[in-house]
Amino acid sequence: MVSIKGFIRRRLFGAEAGQALTEQQTADARVAQLQREFAEHPSRGLTPARLYEIIEAAEQGDLRAQSELFEDMEEKDAQIGSDLAKRRQLAAELEWQIVPPDGASRKERQAAEQAAEVFGGIEVEDLIIDLGAGLGHGWANLELAWSRDGALRYVEQPVLRPHGWFRLHPDDQDLITLRDNSATGAELWPLGWVRHRHRAKPGYVARSGLHRMLVWPYLFQNYALGDLAELLEIYGLPARIGTYPSNATDKEKATLLRAVTSLGHRAAGIIPEGMTIDFKEAADGKADLFLAMMHWCERAKAKVILGGTLTSGTGEGTNTNALGNVHERGLQSLIHSDTRQYAGSINRDILWPMAALNWGIEDRRRAPRFYLDTGDAEDYEQLANSLPVFVDMGARIPVWWLHEKTRIPQAADGEEMLLPSAPVQQRPQGALRGLAALRADPAAGDVDETADLLGLAAADPHRGWLDQVRALAAEAESLEALRDSLLAAYGDLPADEMREAMALAFALADARGREAVAIESGQLDG
Repeated sequence: MVSIKGFIRRRLFGAEAGQALTEQQTADARVAQLQREFAEHPSRGLTPARLYEIIEAAEQGDLRAQSELFEDMEEKDAQIGSDLAKRRQLAAELEWQIVPPDGASRKERQAAEQAAEVFGGIEVEDLIIDLGAGLGHGWANLELAWSRDGALRYVEQPVLRPHGWFRLHPDDQDLITLRDNSATGAELWPLGWVRHRHRAKPGYVARSGLHRMLVWPYLFQNYALGDLAELLEIYGLPARIGTYPSNATDKEKATLLRAVTSLGHRAAGIIPEGMTIDFKEAADGKADLFLAMMHWCERAKAKVILGGTLTSGTGEGTNTNALGNVHERGLQSLIHSDTRQYAGSINRDILWPMAALNWGIEDRRRAPRFYLDTGDAEDYEQLANSLPVFVDMGARIPVWWLHEKTRIPQAADGEEMLLPSAPVQQRPQGALRGLAALRADPAAGDVDETADLLGLAAADPHRGWLDQVRALAAEAESLEALRDSLLAAYGDLPADEMREAMALAFALADARGREAVAIESGQLDG
């Protein structure tokens, strides 16, 4: 008898899904030879003709040589390896979170809580770095191992499998299969893999990785580096030419050659009588052309991987802070794109299968969602200075928006909170608006509220007066000088806001008095 969960599993993921829950596909005898393979390192003696053969074979389905070349590039080229590691690490260090879908039911919330608990036992940073292998190759396959705790099925740490283990199906350039002894390869088992496709550039699988753009700068830099090394080896050494008699034997010729060679390193040697060695002018070689080629290759690689040169240390000396900020924003855009693609693969191949197997959630859109928090907090000082201005203008700004912008979590009920050192008061501009409203409708508010509003409206001008008096007192040399300064400054004191507050207060007092008389005479109902 098939259980409900088993029926859902077969309908959603196919008949082979059950096999992936009990064993890993790479343990199958048909692909066991992959475990015993060693990389062939096609970067050795790489030439333009050989490189063209490798990338053309990849487009025809044989990905092994291209994948192994890409691995060599990351190991041997410090620029490529460090820039790719930086881009992967920037995504891996972000905070992760698993949330239920919008309007989640009780079952969907429980599925999200369970998934978060499972991910708490996984090295998520390692998972993101492994998925980042898809940046250069355009894809990455991580094999899943399922475990069981009672009725709960969950995944262990996904394992990145070497790219050389896979090939393209001959009838489908976007279908990656596991290499076995067949001409097409074994299709990957459902529920057995995280099949990550990283769209670093458009194109089908064999051409979608960044390394396809990096292979030529990598090759050209290797040529330039080799030529530079050869130049440095002979730079400054005089040419040495040995002369031997026409009747010299092969042994004598070999002796002369050894002497000429040893003179270049030891500055000493012996030659048979009758032979001579001439020293020519030292070679006048320059390394500028080779260095120019190498610098061009480094800048090209930085642009491909990081979107600019200033975030990789390959600028040309004309860098400015503004230009650096532009390059930094470009890099952040790439990281945002990477994190969305990582989350998409995790949601599709890990979270949705777990939700379907354990909770019967068939709709992938209702499964828990994984995401990496790329939100950058606003400048606190700038926000604190500008936000009150908008509030005083009447903008209705929700509190949750402030928490989202500042990345400061909102306290839950019962949690201890930081409290202001003084009670938060309404600003004078808001107090003046309140007094104006009371002036228009004297029946609104009460006496205490009116007094509070008046005090708030007068607070700023009063404080300004005190500050000005303190400044005059600090500068005065005597009481008489202070008196004269106060009399001279009296006409310059800022009184407009105080005058407006007092006018509103007198008008309000007049309205309140008239209201009291009307109530006492019975004209108004108190």
